[in-house]
Amino acid sequence: MQFIDSHSHLNSDAFDEDRDEVIARMKAAGMAAAMVIACEDDELPKLEALLAEHPGWLFGAWALHPEFPDKPEPTVERIAEICSRPGFVAVGETGLDFYWCKEPLDWQRARFRRHIEAAKAIGKPLIIHARDSEREALEILRDMHAGDVGFVMHCFCGTLETAEGVVAAGGHVSFTGNLTFKKNEMLREIAGKIPLDRLLIETDSPYMAPVPFRGKRCEPVYSREVARAIAAAKGLDFDEVLLATARNTVKLFRLPIAL
Repeated sequence: MQFIDSHSHLNSDAFDEDRDEVIARMKAAGMAAAMVIACEDDELPKLEALLAEHPGWLFGAWALHPEFPDKPEPTVERIAEICSRPGFVAVGETGLDFYWCKEPLDWQRARFRRHIEAAKAIGKPLIIHARDSEREALEILRDMHAGDVGFVMHCFCGTLETAEGVVAAGGHVSFTGNLTFKKNEMLREIAGKIPLDRLLIETDSPYMAPVPFRGKRCEPVYSREVARAIAAAKGLDFDEVLLATARNTVKLFRLPIAL
């Protein structure tokens, strides 16, 4: 059964020694595609090389991550230009981070709004990073009508109320390996209540490897375990969840893939 990792950092230095082997495992497992995310300018060359090497199978997104307070702020025009390059299908990850960064954070909110403005200008969806800030990020997404282009709140760690608000605002909810962790029963309850057609799976690799790979470097192929956890939470067949989340990813990011 084909499946898609909707959020990976396959361009990370953590894969420099064996990236070809990782990609071979992805293809052998039947992955239909994977999203690869760059979070600052320095990550762009490696991402663009990967997209050129694997056109129509790896797809990219870029934004200046909210964790970086000291980077030069990109203009709306620059964000739009980068995210219009070959293979780029989304703007992100962008959003708010109240875990690593502390108030005053007006610079972070302004950065987020510029990325939303750019995404709307080029008609591409957004990948949202919201850590300890889900509610305020959702308020900004609503205020700027981000649902017009579509968005996904990635690595979701919020409440059921916020997840339902994301869906109501025209967005998707994506879970990573955190969904499989023993302590996260509440997240599994949320996954069980969100409509299947609004769910995505991801790894955020090389981070947060799911059970039974916890403690190891995470790889995109491990996104299957997130689908397995969703299937258990919803009482659905594993293959059904793999296919549904893949189709949701294709639809959100307008990927040229038939499933």
